[in-house]
Amino acid sequence: MPSHDPTHCREQLATLMAESNTRLAALEALLTREYEMLQTQDVEGLEKAGTARQQCIGHILRIEDERRALCRATGRGDDPAGLHSLLAWCDPTGLLLPAMQEFRERTQRCREQNDRNGMLVNARLQGVS
Repeated sequence: MPSHDPTHCREQLATLMAESNTRLAALEALLTREYEMLQTQDVEGLEKAGTARQQCIGHILRIEDERRALCRATGRGDDPAGLHSLLAWCDPTGLLLPAMQEFRERTQRCREQNDRNGMLVNARLQGVS
């Protein structure tokens, strides 16, 4: 990968962001289904959903690793500041901003759904004890 080519870098980042957003959309759907199964106490469904959720999170983490590697390959840190620096260099006109915004929104919704599911599990566990 030529780290000196901003266009190539932007294209790679766009691909990674699109993959992330697709996986996050899948995770959102899984978390919604999981919540429904928690409400109906579908133990078998929950086991399958948990496996699917873990696989989906694994894919998201792999994509995140690739994004960090892209930052490092261009001489930047692999933290949020490095990503911002990378974006400023390879995407000065902001073509990737909509995908970044979608990523932030989807990530936040997944966190909220995961927290909601956890609260329901905890409430059920307290009800049992």
